[in-house]
Amino acid sequence: MNWSLSDLMKHKEPLHFNENLDLKEDLISRTSEILDVNLVKVDGYAIKDRDAVLISAKVTGAIVVPSSRSLRPVNFKLDFTVNEYYVEAGTNLDRFEATETVLPVQDDQIDFSKAVADNIILQIPMQIFSPEEQDGKTPMPAGDDWEVISEADEKDAQIKQVDPRLAKLKDLFNSEDSDPK
Repeated sequence: MNWSLSDLMKHKEPLHFNENLDLKEDLISRTSEILDVNLVKVDGYAIKDRDAVLISAKVTGAIVVPSSRSLRPVNFKLDFTVNEYYVEAGTNLDRFEATETVLPVQDDQIDFSKAVADNIILQIPMQIFSPEEQDGKTPMPAGDDWEVISEADEKDAQIKQVDPRLAKLKDLFNSEDSDPK
């Protein structure tokens, strides 16, 4: 999805686009976090806004990423919106809010496929688990002299673990309660 910024600036009416993009090769070459990519559907508008072009698009699809716990493949649904302003390089950006994405365009070309790929990479969560791992139906990974434990199990182990120097004090209060005075 390549457009000329000058051509988009000439449109009086919003330009509607609805395309399926094959971003598999690009995404897999850019990050090892993505194992597979289905076709990505992009539906949106390019709208002239004074000295800029706003491209607003809804992106849907699915990618396959490794589980954070077991590294097994997990399907991750994509459903997000991209809103980006494109301006000529050197344009004064004072009128835009700090929260808005404003990208200067070099050589009058907008490669929106690259922008979609960038945003897909940003959508990948820090931790992702398969449905079985979320439900606790699969055992935690383990190996020789190591195992993964949940935070709850770790807290239980800390509570049960008593400092050996203080172990005798535990019985002290029990014996005082049982001694009649």
